[in-house]
Amino acid sequence: MEYTISDQELERLRKTCKLRLTISVILAVAVYLAVLGFTVWVFFLGDPEMGARLDAPLSEKLVTAVGGPIVIAVLAWALFYWLIVKPEYDRFNNLFKNKYVISTLQEIGVFQDLSYQPRGGLTHDEIRNAAVVACGDKRRFESEDMLSGCYQGLRFRYCDVSTAHMRGSGKHRREEILFHGQVILFASFDEIKKSSGHLQIFEKKLASTLIGWTAEHEIHTENEAFNRRFRVFAADEHNAFYILTPKMLEQITQFADQADAQIAISFCGSSMFVAIDRLYSILDASFHVPVPEQKQSILKDIELLRRAGELLILEASTFHKREEG
Repeated sequence: MEYTISDQELERLRKTCKLRLTISVILAVAVYLAVLGFTVWVFFLGDPEMGARLDAPLSEKLVTAVGGPIVIAVLAWALFYWLIVKPEYDRFNNLFKNKYVISTLQEIGVFQDLSYQPRGGLTHDEIRNAAVVACGDKRRFESEDMLSGCYQGLRFRYCDVSTAHMRGSGKHRREEILFHGQVILFASFDEIKKSSGHLQIFEKKLASTLIGWTAEHEIHTENEAFNRRFRVFAADEHNAFYILTPKMLEQITQFADQADAQIAISFCGSSMFVAIDRLYSILDASFHVPVPEQKQSILKDIELLRRAGELLILEASTFHKREEG
């Protein structure tokens, strides 16, 4: 039987991590006070015969007395964190991702063949071809923390994605982050092609730098509230209007509301890509938040994942009705 971890076990590990973090901070503060006391003695109170520098310039005294202890304390805390906190947090985080998230999804009973790959993810070519966000430079593309499985006959992959490129020139040249969030890919087992070319939906609040190339035609639906919130691009206008039924527009809006972040959606062939512009995901474990509260976040994102799948199922059903008609 596969090992799973309970809420109580994980909460105990979380509290252990938090305690170790507190200890590392206390030790760092102790180092700071010790170094501060030493610098005060050297520059203000000590005996010159014992090495005190009472005659040092005031600027040197202030810089050393204020900055020195802080720098040393920060370095000490980093060392304490690495030695005391990180090993236990890595264990907590690994169990959270590999066992707890998976078991929570399995409890829902609507997902199958679930697996987690810490180094797995989408490729730069997949993001570029999907045109759901700006893909940036291939060398600066990152994707990891991949959760995969099946939902209602659809394969899905859910992972962190970061895209960036270089801008400027000379000494002003720097890296610019284009997108940092999650991308969900749903792919149908059905070999019948669903979407003719790309159909892209972007929230208008989405920063322009996050949007890559767009399809040829910009579409305006009959729903004015939807048009005020989203921009739609399509390679095939007739195909776009066939997919963007009133029910589809309603579901996209509800999905965006629930995501509580800016989103982008791209239908392409029998696949759908959903980008969510946010820094956290269901695979992010925190030792500052009680496990029961983190479980609620997982359940919220599971519902988001399910709703994304329903969008592709709805899109596929319109094509089946079209073919039957």
